[in-house]
Amino acid sequence: MLMNRPQLIEEVREVLSKAGFYLSKREYQDTMPFDIIARKDDRLFVISVSVNADSSRMRETEQLKILNDALDAFPLFISWIGGQRKLKQGVVYSRKGIPLMSPETFKDMILEGVPPYVFSAPGGLYVKMDSNLLKKARKEKKIPLSRLADVAGVSRKSIQKYENGMGADLEVALRLQEFLGEDLILPINPFERKEYEEEYDISIERYSGLEKIIFESLLSIGYKIVPTCKCPFEAITEDEEKIFLSGVGAKEDSGLKKKAKIVSNLSDIMEKDPVIFLHQKTTRINIEGIPLIEKDELSKIEDKGEVSELLNERKG
Repeated sequence: MLMNRPQLIEEVREVLSKAGFYLSKREYQDTMPFDIIARKDDRLFVISVSVNADSSRMRETEQLKILNDALDAFPLFISWIGGQRKLKQGVVYSRKGIPLMSPETFKDMILEGVPPYVFSAPGGLYVKMDSNLLKKARKEKKIPLSRLADVAGVSRKSIQKYENGMGADLEVALRLQEFLGEDLILPINPFERKEYEEEYDISIERYSGLEKIIFESLLSIGYKIVPTCKCPFEAITEDEEKIFLSGVGAKEDSGLKKKAKIVSNLSDIMEKDPVIFLHQKTTRINIEGIPLIEKDELSKIEDKGEVSELLNERKG
């Protein structure tokens, strides 16, 4: 039976929890452009869940890619349906370069340790073959390229490309594997680190008011700013030694307290230090354990060491 989106999110959370991952809190899902942040050891997942992979939600890939680059996270889409068909178990799909898989495939990987072997690409289903083993087996058995091409139902040139590392149609690979008597098909790791080709606008020029003032102050003392969109934190601030989640608030009120709870939870999962920059003066030095730094106070700081000292002094 097809689940609705909340049920599907809960199923994914249960899989991650059983596997020993620390998870972002349920009540913060609707405030984020993703549904689950999960960490175990050095694996940080940023997961977006949808019943249909072609829904508008799944097209919003920019923030997942920004977090991938800034936090060394693994972005992932999980869905039941894609292209009006149920996603196949054991197959890795893709949406704008981000891995997409069914909940069954995800469960197999995370709980059972069973990797997928098939990936979807324009034209059908494909696999990666052990190109060195393919070439070695062909030569040891003294099989001409033309003979192997006939068996596989492809051209000699295609066999040469397979031996040079090109992916193969699933049916072709199975025929080659059976004929040669070798385990040619390799498992797929959807979570390999990758650089995305797109250049996204992460400049602070699209900001104004308090956010721009704060970001300009941080830039002036040597930090790199990666602005975010629709996240509970307005930016990821980093240098060669440290990364922290930066929230910006106009004043200390109930809205700021709610923001602080969310940022505190996410910073724990991501293992990054949080900070909130305020416009107005306050008698408090932290909120929900997150250090508070006032706008005017930040403008007088001349180096990153002073920022680090303030953060250490004001942690809850």
